[in-house]
Amino acid sequence: MMNKTSLKIKTVLSLAMLIPMCSSLQAQVANGQLSAKWRASKEYNAHDNLGLVVVLKNEKNETVRLDKGDIFFNSMFPVIPSQNDKFSISDEKGNLFRIRFADGVELKAKDSIVLNYASRWPITNISVAPVGFYYQDRVDHSKFYNIPLAVSSIKSAPAEQNKFWAQLYDYNQVRTVSNVSKLILPTPQSLVVGEGKLTLSGTVSCWADDAFHGESASFNDFAAGFTKVRFVQGGADSQVKIVHTAGYSKEGYGLTIDKSGIRIEATESTGAFYALQSLRSLLSASDFTASSVVFPFVNIKDEPRYAYRGLMMDISRNFKSKETVLKYLDLMAHLKLNTFHFHFIDDEGWRIEIAKLPELTQIGAKRSPNFQGGQAIQPGYGSGATLTESQYLTRQDFVEILRYAKQRHITVVPEIETPGHARASIKAMEARYHRYMKEGNEAEATKYLLNDFDDQSVYNSAQNFKDNIMNVALPSVYTFIGVVLDEFKSMYSDAGLTLTKVSLGADEVPNGSWEKSPKIQELMAKENYKTVYEVWPYYINKVNELCHDRGIQMAGWEEMGMVNEGKGMVVNKALSDHNIQLDVWNNLVGAGQEDLAYRLANAGYETVFISANNNYFDMAWSTNFDEPGLKWATYADLYQSYAFLPENFFSTIDFSFNGAKFPAGHFNDKVRLTEEGKKHLVGIKGGLWAETVHSPEALDYMIFPRIFALAERAWAPRKNYEDDARFTRADLDRDYNEFINKLGRNELPKIDGFVKFRLPAVGVKEINGVLHANTELPGFDIHYTTDGKTPTANSTKYVKPIAVKAGQTVTFVTIGKDKRTSLPTVFKK
Repeated sequence: MMNKTSLKIKTVLSLAMLIPMCSSLQAQVANGQLSAKWRASKEYNAHDNLGLVVVLKNEKNETVRLDKGDIFFNSMFPVIPSQNDKFSISDEKGNLFRIRFADGVELKAKDSIVLNYASRWPITNISVAPVGFYYQDRVDHSKFYNIPLAVSSIKSAPAEQNKFWAQLYDYNQVRTVSNVSKLILPTPQSLVVGEGKLTLSGTVSCWADDAFHGESASFNDFAAGFTKVRFVQGGADSQVKIVHTAGYSKEGYGLTIDKSGIRIEATESTGAFYALQSLRSLLSASDFTASSVVFPFVNIKDEPRYAYRGLMMDISRNFKSKETVLKYLDLMAHLKLNTFHFHFIDDEGWRIEIAKLPELTQIGAKRSPNFQGGQAIQPGYGSGATLTESQYLTRQDFVEILRYAKQRHITVVPEIETPGHARASIKAMEARYHRYMKEGNEAEATKYLLNDFDDQSVYNSAQNFKDNIMNVALPSVYTFIGVVLDEFKSMYSDAGLTLTKVSLGADEVPNGSWEKSPKIQELMAKENYKTVYEVWPYYINKVNELCHDRGIQMAGWEEMGMVNEGKGMVVNKALSDHNIQLDVWNNLVGAGQEDLAYRLANAGYETVFISANNNYFDMAWSTNFDEPGLKWATYADLYQSYAFLPENFFSTIDFSFNGAKFPAGHFNDKVRLTEEGKKHLVGIKGGLWAETVHSPEALDYMIFPRIFALAERAWAPRKNYEDDARFTRADLDRDYNEFINKLGRNELPKIDGFVKFRLPAVGVKEINGVLHANTELPGFDIHYTTDGKTPTANSTKYVKPIAVKAGQTVTFVTIGKDKRTSLPTVFKK
């Protein structure tokens, strides 16, 4: 018979055995516990079935309860909310989505669970696959972990892929008609090539007029690029002379190379600087490491076509460091681009320190899964469980950028997004409000508040937010903008500069904004406004006054010069004489606003054309699934970028990617640029939005080489074919051929390694049973394999057409200096 003591011991032992079992069964998800794989469902067809699959795997040797936490991820394309007996998927606004498991759902050791869901739109390429998966505890929000993700490409059938590569082959053939090459990029206004060459070797004497003393650093940078030729200070009879000469425009110069040496003439230092860039362009990559440097005899007179030649870079959506920005300023300078439109503020991040409002970076630059308490903003664009609190530019960083840009004759135009795209600033000022309210200081709490807590307006922004619009009836909005402007002025002053232009954004305020705001209703009653649409020009006038009071010209997106009179946005002629610069991107082919830039310029607005159809560098290059980027505006390869004719957009519209979908003559009724309008078209620029650009390498890939086409159109004189009446595609193709010959054989090799530019893809076509291959750009060797593996530099070099057998797979790539490979071309017989 068992005594009480032995019974007690047995009971304790049983419980002790049971506790680990229960703990194992109910273990919570730990860091490194889960991994995920994403793919299309077997039924996915990109049309009426948009089913997608996430396979979640437990990587550890214990069962976990999935209902103790949630899984979040970002998706560029909206996910259809759904629910079943295992899990639900919900839209958490922005591009954040949540997977919540039903009570009791567990995942056994080393087991997987298949999660089926659907996209609202077809998944067009790798960049719109989901990113940023993370797990977060439902109770303790401070517990969160990244979940590694593997993505499987959605491939079309081999026959379709082969057809794609054959079309690329044909395009390449048409666009490569001769070996004639441009001599300099961007093309000078006047260039005469003489007979003979100048050879410089050993020690080369140099002299510059005292007027160009400020360019000594630029000349030293140029000279430092040569490893075996040494440049030394000489007298007025030196081999290289920079001579102050009256009569040139600010950016103009003369450059003569003959048997006596190199002579640069300029009136201002900017012109002398650009002459050095032309010298650089005349050389090949090998010249910089050669023992002697050979220049052709030339006589050049040059100045730019447009005064404004720009690049817009977004570091808000995915942050880029100061070092990356400085690198791009160097690259812009080489291409004679002179305006850096700096977009570091948006819904998803405030990326610059404002000393008087530290919350802007403390909150607005910090993405975190633990955002629910208002001390961070939600994860976006793949940030996942990675905190981003240090991802902003300090005041000193920005001052350094300004000084660096000044030395390279680049004007930095900061963009402060208002009143839309303002979620990061709104949330930061909300946090400030609540902090001061807890201290009982209502006056300080409301001083910079950007939203009306009583506003019941219902809207959804382009980025799927319902709370990203400043309430422009609040005086505190203008106090906030004024303080930020003053802080920027102070930073420019520290850099030895004067802030002369700032962009205040003013784009994409969605329908429904302000309609149910008591503060807006009070404003409308005070101003005797009949509709909420009248609030828009009120706001534009108010912020323009803030800028003018500080001696600053206001710039912004096209909506600044538009007004809704009840039937959609139209040109607002009433503000055309208010010294506002408009950056016009909206020429989406087929959407009806193809002529908007011309209508605004014709109305008298100072207009910069940033063509989304040609020069939005975040757009994908082609329909190849593995090609990164977006497609909401267009697909745009280098040819489409080069086909942008700033004053004759409609000359090339019929063979742009989207324009080709319309019959000839479809755009005949669109407004053309008038002679008066040409006076107001002050320049062009390209832009890079960073939603899908997660690294400096990805930035290089998207911008280069397309930025060369932008630089050519911005600087080079108007081509003969830039005339609607005289345009022929043959003339464009001939010019493009000369452009890519210079680009592929000369310009890209000079930056290979330093810039991770997109390597040209290989076109492949089967002709009479053999495979013919060519490249998008000349100057790149093709390598291939026949075993299904991706080629390397050691793989067979393509030198002649290849015989191919049924069932065989042949893979082609081009290879860069640093052994990078292009996206592979895979042909399956």
